[in-house]
Amino acid sequence: MSTLRINPWWVVAAAAVILAYNMGIRLSTSLLIPTINQDIGIPQSELAFGFAVQNLMWGAVAPVAGLMAERYGTVKVLLAGAVLYGLGLVISALAESGGLFFMGNAIFIGVGVGASTFPIVLAAVGKRFPVQKRTLALGVASAGGSLGQFGYAFALGQLNPMVGWSDTLLIFSGTTLVVFALAGLLKDEPKGEGGKDDQSEGSAGNNPPSTVMAGKQKQPLFNWQAIGDAFKVRDYQLLNIGFFVCGFHVAFITVHMAGFVNLCGLPASVATNSIALIGLVNVVGSIAAGWAGDRWHQPYLLALIYGTRTLLIILLMVLPKTYETFYMFSIVMGMLWLSTVPLTSGCVAHLFGTKNLASLFGIVMFSHQIGAFFGSWWGGLLFDWYGDYSLALSMSAGLGLLAALVHLPMTPKRFAAVEARV
Repeated sequence: MSTLRINPWWVVAAAAVILAYNMGIRLSTSLLIPTINQDIGIPQSELAFGFAVQNLMWGAVAPVAGLMAERYGTVKVLLAGAVLYGLGLVISALAESGGLFFMGNAIFIGVGVGASTFPIVLAAVGKRFPVQKRTLALGVASAGGSLGQFGYAFALGQLNPMVGWSDTLLIFSGTTLVVFALAGLLKDEPKGEGGKDDQSEGSAGNNPPSTVMAGKQKQPLFNWQAIGDAFKVRDYQLLNIGFFVCGFHVAFITVHMAGFVNLCGLPASVATNSIALIGLVNVVGSIAAGWAGDRWHQPYLLALIYGTRTLLIILLMVLPKTYETFYMFSIVMGMLWLSTVPLTSGCVAHLFGTKNLASLFGIVMFSHQIGAFFGSWWGGLLFDWYGDYSLALSMSAGLGLLAALVHLPMTPKRFAAVEARV
């Protein structure tokens, strides 16, 4: 693709579509757990554990993929991730045993998602926008993940009853081609063409090998200095804690929504519609969070989001479990769902610039996915032990309160002081 600089909003559009594929499939396929359980007899707790490992795998891969994107170029990493993602969907679709399904769903999809998800895609977006417009651009791109969640969940609800879960996954695997069609728009700009940042952005760390040579010596793949310096900053540590809770919430809700709805005696369509509704509303929520993040202090907005999530989960616990309750929960949760992504990635970029954004946000994303692992796994374990989701919901509410509180010490004054030091 030409190295001429393109309109950065085309990069945002491409990023949004790629994230729609990346997140849409991942956040909707757990709705198939009851069907797969009945069809090939894999226990529900085993399936939940597989999705938990998938979350952990892509969280572990994301920072490494971010480092590789900074070294070898965004496009190569995205395409490799897409190949593994599509292959994982095919293996899962053809599986007739728990072991093979685990291999496709947990391992191949997990690695594929990690190599094509938020840190890599949003870093490509963040490099092209000045600080005063960056969080809005990140919010618009992040909204693609939510739109994909709506689209894939809706498609799954239509396809699964007609063709079954296996063919549904095969059809989803075909949409991997969208990454190959659009990845070129996220190509790293040659040195000197990108926008200048207040933290030495556009420097060697953002570019492929041909532009990171000084005296014919390539920089090392792992920038341990930048990573070590980031972990010395208390605000970065707190962002990791907050995003752990976000991952717990997202995984618990997506993996166990179908089981919770079934336990309440409601039809499976309520779970499918709820997940789709969360994704649809969060298109607005992510963009709104990005817009607000360019105007107000981002950690305080994150505290508001996590605090509202806490109240919402408590209401779900105490209100009658009706269609209306689940749909109202989904509408409000939709405003809060992935709205944490542009704000959290914006905080990382604000503190450290965009030179190492893919890797530093990738590490925060790993914390998110450790939370997702426990949200998925513990939800299944607690259900098996106690026969309902009451304890898991209580744990989710308690963690939401913790996440709200850890963002309060990140005051504007502290942010300015940390930014001045780094």
